[in-house]
Amino acid sequence: MDDEIDQGMLTPRKACLNLRTVQIDFMSKSPARLPLPRVLAFASVGIPLAAIGLPMGVFVAPMYAEQLGLGTATVGLVLMVLRFWDLGTDPIMGWLVDSRPTKNGRIKHWILGSVPVLMVGGFFVFIPFGDTVSPLYLAFWLAVLWLGFTMLQTPYASWVPMIASDYDDRSRLFMWREIMNTATLIALLLLPTLLAIFVDIGPRGQVAVMGAILLISLPLTVGLAARFVPDHPPSTDDESAKFSWPAMRAALSDNAFMRLLSVEVLIGISIAATGSTFLFAARDGFGVVDFAPVVLLLHFICGFAAMPGWTWLSRRTDKHWAVIAVCAWSSVTFLFYVPLSIDGGVLFLSIGAIVSGFGFGSAPILLRSMVADVIERNRKLNGESRAGLYYSLNSAAYKIGASFGIGIPYIMLELVAGYRPGQDNTPAEIAGLIWVFVGVPVAAYGLAALIMRNYPLTREKEAAIQAHMLNPTSDHATTNPTVID
Repeated sequence: MDDEIDQGMLTPRKACLNLRTVQIDFMSKSPARLPLPRVLAFASVGIPLAAIGLPMGVFVAPMYAEQLGLGTATVGLVLMVLRFWDLGTDPIMGWLVDSRPTKNGRIKHWILGSVPVLMVGGFFVFIPFGDTVSPLYLAFWLAVLWLGFTMLQTPYASWVPMIASDYDDRSRLFMWREIMNTATLIALLLLPTLLAIFVDIGPRGQVAVMGAILLISLPLTVGLAARFVPDHPPSTDDESAKFSWPAMRAALSDNAFMRLLSVEVLIGISIAATGSTFLFAARDGFGVVDFAPVVLLLHFICGFAAMPGWTWLSRRTDKHWAVIAVCAWSSVTFLFYVPLSIDGGVLFLSIGAIVSGFGFGSAPILLRSMVADVIERNRKLNGESRAGLYYSLNSAAYKIGASFGIGIPYIMLELVAGYRPGQDNTPAEIAGLIWVFVGVPVAAYGLAALIMRNYPLTREKEAAIQAHMLNPTSDHATTNPTVID
């Protein structure tokens, strides 16, 4: 066995000396499988998270670019630059989650504290006053919104390793959360069409209604989770986690975790690029206006329907193979939009949305479950939970990718393709729009599939680590299961 365990873990000698303590701690803290009602209470927090994520890319960014006069390049630049704010707030929030528990638990006080911040930021972002706004207005209130989002999302994601008992149970929690998320997406995508047809409310009014949904659902769902989901306080023997650059470097030098962060950025780019350019591509590339959100809804419904299949594949093989399959499918099927746009219309746009939609949403479920696997591996080997740190970095990675997924295509639309929303565009500019709409997710999904090849923390490796912790002197199938290359 090697002299040191990878990623700054215990040496084998120390691991053997401390095995009894770690094993007792692991067995005493392993959570029982949550009953479905409590899982649903946990998953309900996905509703306000989705009420921020989907509208921001699909409706809010186009509103600021078109109706409020900022233009695509300005909105894209603001969103890209502002996301670097998360590089500071997310790790700080992760450190606070790890190091500032209360006698009642580690999580609930943080998610409850996020509610007023998110409500203030959400109000001013979704319901701006006046016919135009300045870039400073957008940047300031987005900063407040993203701060509240971080205060909610980081502890919420860090909750999973504390309440999910094993490799597949963590996928179960994320699947139910994604089901809630997708159901919210469906409702929000139906809403604009219904408001436009039956109430004659325009884009700004539609976004304002979405803001109202956020302001109502946020305190209700967070309250449900705080009331019904367990949040066990740390034991008196636990040391308070301290922020340190060595701990940060250890996380960022973890091969498995760095692959997950890289893919998280790319998935964020892919999803946000699709959402932020879909309405433009539907209107000017396919000639579909009022029913464009309904067609996008088909995309999400297909993703919702396919989730159990991709999750089944992850159980039959490994999670990373399921991620590769999802990303490869998406990368190939997005190319279908190019020939379909030649004739255009609702039918051909729907075909593209349905086929490509089967890859939507499943990769984030699997990736976040895989982050939980990394956290659990580290806890088994050294007895220390760094869930807050790992999930804060994971959250920052996705949010940076999501901002780039708006910023990159928006800047390309104006400066490369010459496309201008709401104005007359030439056939060449429309063709440029379609290629930006297709090209960004094709490239990002394809690169994500390549990165996940040879992912090191497999089901077999996790089982070997568990066996090693229970009996470190036995001869396991994996030569040194504590080392993740």
